[in-house]
Amino acid sequence: MPDRVPVRCPVCRRDHQYAPTAYPCRCGAPVVAPPALGAPVRPLVHRVWEDSWITVRCGACGRQDRWPQPELDCGCGAVLALPVLSVPQAATRGEPKVPRHGTAPAWDPVALAVHWLERLGHREVRRMERRGASAVGLRADGVLAEVETAVRPVGARAVECLWLSGLAAGLPAVHFAWGGYTAGARHRADGIGLALFALDPRGTALPVSGAAGELARRAGSDG
Repeated sequence: MPDRVPVRCPVCRRDHQYAPTAYPCRCGAPVVAPPALGAPVRPLVHRVWEDSWITVRCGACGRQDRWPQPELDCGCGAVLALPVLSVPQAATRGEPKVPRHGTAPAWDPVALAVHWLERLGHREVRRMERRGASAVGLRADGVLAEVETAVRPVGARAVECLWLSGLAAGLPAVHFAWGGYTAGARHRADGIGLALFALDPRGTALPVSGAAGELARRAGSDG
């Protein structure tokens, strides 16, 4: 995931860059609860001890532990509680936990990708040809996109193919995946500057490449 996530204070409208904290699991893996991109931030007025903790599952060993609720102090004096993704995960870069095979998602992945393209500033999204059995192409004002709807990690080849399609069309490209990405795909995306977003069952899009993090920060500052 990106080093920092855009956060806007609902009290004074000041923009911040929040760096998620990683905690050490007993197995030795770092565990982080990634803030949900675009979800409302809640000012803390009365602190309740029980609400100050969240349960996060380690993506390496599956152990569940309680860690502090992510918070951010704004210069206006407000203390902001940051909502986190509904699927806990280890802090292995950009590798979210996903629903098990056969689990019905709460969102349609294609509709969710359209929603996030619009939030990133790209209008007039239209559906294009299917790319294989489970990938769907999208084209919007100024961008080419692909959505992998299957619950499996996307590999490097799909990332490279989308990048080449974008070059051919003269457009930047964005990839959305319901099942996350392999380490090779994330490494390749960072090398070619392709934006990768992992879709979450609650309707959020988690940036998992540097280009995606930059898009999210830009959208947050423009919103």
